[in-house]
Order: sequence, then structure tokens, then C-alpha cells
Amino acid sequence: MSFLHELRAARALRLPLLAWLAVALPSVFLHGPIPLYSTRTLAVAWEMWSRGSYLVPLFNGAPYSHKTPLLPWLIHAGWAVGGVSDVWPRLLMVLLAGLVIVQSGLLAQRLLPQRPRIAAFTAWGMTGLWYFVLFSWQVMYELALAAAVLGGLLALCRRQGDGWRPNWSGLALAVGLGLLAKGPVVLLHLGVPLLTARLWHPAARADGRRFARNAALAVLGGIGLFMLWLVPALLLGDPEYRHALLVTQTAGRIQHSFDHAEPWWWYLPVLVVLLAPWWWQAWWWRQVPALWRDPALRLPWAWLLGVLLLFSLISGKQAYYLLPDFPAFALLLAAAAERQPRLGWMPGLLLVTLGALLVAAPFGWPPLPAEVQRSAPLGGIALLALGLGLWRWRSLPAHAAGLMLAVAVIHAAATPLLRAQYDLGPTARVLADAAAQGRPLGYVGVYQLQFHFAGRLRTPVAALDEADARQWARRHPQGLLVIEADRPAQSPTPLFQQPWRLRWVQVWPAAVWLRLPAQQRPLPPAAHQLRYQPR
Repeated sequence: MSFLHELRAARALRLPLLAWLAVALPSVFLHGPIPLYSTRTLAVAWEMWSRGSYLVPLFNGAPYSHKTPLLPWLIHAGWAVGGVSDVWPRLLMVLLAGLVIVQSGLLAQRLLPQRPRIAAFTAWGMTGLWYFVLFSWQVMYELALAAAVLGGLLALCRRQGDGWRPNWSGLALAVGLGLLAKGPVVLLHLGVPLLTARLWHPAARADGRRFARNAALAVLGGIGLFMLWLVPALLLGDPEYRHALLVTQTAGRIQHSFDHAEPWWWYLPVLVVLLAPWWWQAWWWRQVPALWRDPALRLPWAWLLGVLLLFSLISGKQAYYLLPDFPAFALLLAAAAERQPRLGWMPGLLLVTLGALLVAAPFGWPPLPAEVQRSAPLGGIALLALGLGLWRWRSLPAHAAGLMLAVAVIHAAATPLLRAQYDLGPTARVLADAAAQGRPLGYVGVYQLQFHFAGRLRTPVAALDEADARQWARRHPQGLLVIEADRPAQSPTPLFQQPWRLRWVQVWPAAVWLRLPAQQRPLPPAAHQLRYQPR
């Protein structure tokens, strides 16, 4: 593809990108990082930063085998310029999501250069996927992985004039960055398009052996780039870290997963929800046979279905594992909408229904938490207006923008609840003051680093079951113990307590906690091995 065509495609993506930034930037700063995923990601970056461990990620003071360092490095780059805070990591997520949106549009343009609207439609399609939108407001690793996967596909789909000339060095770089972003899983996301290349790539059909040889060399080159980090990290880590990094993190997910194990069919109902309401509409299903027969769409079909099959066969499953493959669906959605410019009424009906429910919330149904009773009616009115607008304007850009705004409205309406039930900053500050005084800290239960970044803690927090906690409290009577309780304590009262989800987090002086009745809260067997478990 000529530079002029690339430039025109990029210019066509300005509107969806600007719309994304206009909605995402205010939304991502409405509340603090959400436990447990965002706070854990920030805590890992903070521990690396505060301890000067720039090669080996850390989990509560110990090497953390599940995480590779690309995202912490990107966070550190911002901290080096503007200081340590959660502002840059959240801004980084918005920017990475914007990059994914643009890459998705460019990939569509390279696959279908003769269809000028397809690039912008694909970019709009990404903004209209509610799970992608919400996920992009969390500080997690998948967006960096998605950018690497799309970078690899763009390298494969490079055009020169009417011919295809894959950029093998670009593919090698993408593989290396993907490995640094999330480990070997990038080889699944990129492996499916590579292994099915004879179905969709002209260069693979013209000379399959040469294509396979170059692809293999590019993948090996990417692995070589990854080794520049891996070898020093293995030398710096302990034996358990080396074994977990080399064996457990790959083999442990594939069969009899020790974390997030689900049956083979688990992704099918999950995707029905994650890709709602697009798959719920008749206009989409009427386009599927034609989309299936279109030779230009073989890549997204092979990519989406192949990855879905592979991840279904793997024991460990999470909804966000498929996030790097959402652009394949967005591309198919764009192609369907190009064939039928006037879409269906389902999104409008959905938003009108949700709006009516929120408006009616103060009257008792549906029952909502007290924290959102005030914000729900205003959010409901906004959803009603958006729903009526989508009933009137039925193009893909209008529906995608409307759904993105709807997600932002619901998120804003839920913000008072998120601030009241999910902000562990007050507890973290209490622990930070105690740590500054040299008082040891313990947590009765499975500690997930939820206080480490907000409290800027520099020492590990002991994760204890009740029996161990009693021994620990006797050894450290001046220490503080954090527990989760079903209800607030009345007498005696803890040093500090706050609501957390449907429970209460309490901070007790160890000597006082010893006088409380036994709660019998045993730890799960693997609680002390969290740093080796995928999540």
C-alpha cells in the first residue's frame, strides 16, 4: 500500500480516536484505581521502582514470575518524568487503547484498500465494544499485548503497490514486545494468523515454504529479543522464580490449571455478553453468510475462531484473555455495517430499557445500593436520550459512539459506589503511617497487594492464616493486623475500619486483636504462592 493510502486511512481514523479520547480521559479519572487488578499492577510497578529491581518484577518483596516487565517499564518512563502517581498509568491505558483503535482501523484498510469506509468503521467498532471500553480504564497488561499483536499483523499485511511484502523485522519486534508484555501467550494470538496464512495471505499462497521460513525466523528473532530480558532476570531471580517462569506459567495454564480453571465451553456464553448488543441483532446474522464467503475477510475469521478454539482447550480462562482478538470482531462488524448502512434497533431499545430502570430506581425497583440512588435517575435520563438517538440514527459510527457514551454514563453513575466500596486508600494511608514508624504489618487472609501502591509501602506485608496470625501477633505486639470482617466492629473498636465491597476492612493493633474471639478463617493452600500463579 502506498504512503498516500496509509495517510488517507490514518486521517479517516481521527474522528473515532478523538471521540475515544473525549470520553475516556474524563472517565478514567472519576475515581482511584480499582482493586484488585489495577492496584496489583501498580503495586508491582511500585515495588520494582522503589527497590530498584528494574529487571525482575516483585510481588510483596519476592520475585513475581507471572508478570513480564513491559508495562512496568512504560509506567516507570512516565514516573521518571512526572514523579510517582497513579495519573500517568491511567493516562497510559487510555493512550494504549487509542493506539489499538487506530491499529485496528489501519489493519482493516490494508486488508480491504478498495473499500474506503472500512478503516473508520473498524475503529468505530472498537469504541462500541463495551468490555473493551471498560477494560481500558483499568491498569492491566492486555492492552500492551493487544498493541503488540496488532503491530505484528500490520507487519504481516504490509503492501507495496498491489503486492504484499511482509515486514519480517516488524513481526520480530512485535513478537518480542508481546513476550515482554504478557509472556508466551502472544505466540497463540499471532500463531493462529501465521499458521492459517495460506487461507488469507497472498505471499503464503504464492510461496508457502518461503513464507513459513521467514515467519519462523521472525518468531525466533522476537524470542531472541525477549531473551535479552529473560536471561538476566533468570540469573537475578531465585530457583523458584526460575522454575515458575520457565515451566509453571505456560504448562500450568494449559491443562489442569491451578488458577481460573473453567470447562471448554466457558467462552461461548461469555462472548455473547462481552460482544453485546452487536450479536443480538438480526441485521448482523443476515450478513454472516456473505462475510464468511468474502476472501478478504478470511484473516479475521481465522484469527477469531482459531484463537477461540485454542483458548477453549486451555484450562485456565478469563474473559480478558481474548481482549487482543476483539479487533477481529470489530473488522467483521465493520464489513457487515458497510453492506447494510442502516443498522437495527436493538442498541436503542437496550439503552431506553436501562434508562427507564435507572429513572425508576428511587421508587424501589430495581433495588440499587444507597450510594447510587442519587446519581441513578440523572444517568437514566442520559441513557433515555442516547437510546432515542440510536433509534433515530442507525449507522455504525452513531451506534458505536452512543454505546461508548452509555458505558461512560453508567460508569459515572456508579462512581459514588466505587468511591465508597472500592477505595482502599484510607486504609493504605493508615498502614503507611505505621510502616513509617517501623511497625510490622500483617494481613489475615490472601494478600493481593491492595495497599502497597496507595500506601507506598516499602516492606512486605505478612500474609497469615488465623493460627499464624496469633503467633505473629505475640511476636509483634506493636504491629498492625488487617482483617476482613462481615460487619463493622463495635466494641472493642479497631484502629481503623472502612467498607470494602459487601464487607469491612479493619486495622487492629496486634495486642488488641489477640483478645478477639477466634474467627476460624483458614487460608487456601496456595495462598503463599500467589507470586507464581497466573492472573
